[in-house]
Amino acid sequence: MFDYLQFDTPWPWYIARASACLAYLFLWLAVFLGLSIRNPLLKKIVAPIYRCNFHCFLAALAVFWAFIHAGSLLFDQSINFSLADIAIPFFTQTIIVNVFYLGLGIIAFYIMMIMLLISYNKCRLNFWFWRLIHFLNPVAFILVVLHGYIIGTDTKNTVIGNSLLLASAILCLLYFSNLIFFFWQKHSRLPMK
Repeated sequence: MFDYLQFDTPWPWYIARASACLAYLFLWLAVFLGLSIRNPLLKKIVAPIYRCNFHCFLAALAVFWAFIHAGSLLFDQSINFSLADIAIPFFTQTIIVNVFYLGLGIIAFYIMMIMLLISYNKCRLNFWFWRLIHFLNPVAFILVVLHGYIIGTDTKNTVIGNSLLLASAILCLLYFSNLIFFFWQKHSRLPMK
């Protein structure tokens, strides 16, 4: 007898992989725009396309695809995750994935959600509070990279894994160059002795 089950396509697994890649892509674009608009070397290039609403929309797409990524894992019968496994950091008892890095991904998702809600309500909040909370972005991004690189299926491929690291390194360089420009500008405003 022909066994159809052995040829079933593992759609939840494919959806989880594709949505994870899309979530990372949109998160990367949102962070890149946010950092570039503050960088004196890139501001003129980015300014014509930068709009705060577009920046927030990219972040919303990242959250949406991260939600699809986690939700699709509920339907993957090879993992058998429960809602608590994908919603509570470090809760799962499965031995299939690294619990620590899975937990980092869940924490990153919650940080991304908080950032998104705060960004869409920026006009109702104190600017300095919004600015302070916005410093969670690098933390969320680092958690996403660790989560994806360590337990991501596609990052085992050398090209994809190295692309993730290179793209992340570009944002790190941009972030640190912004810090250097900020401190240099602040220092240059000091009165001469």
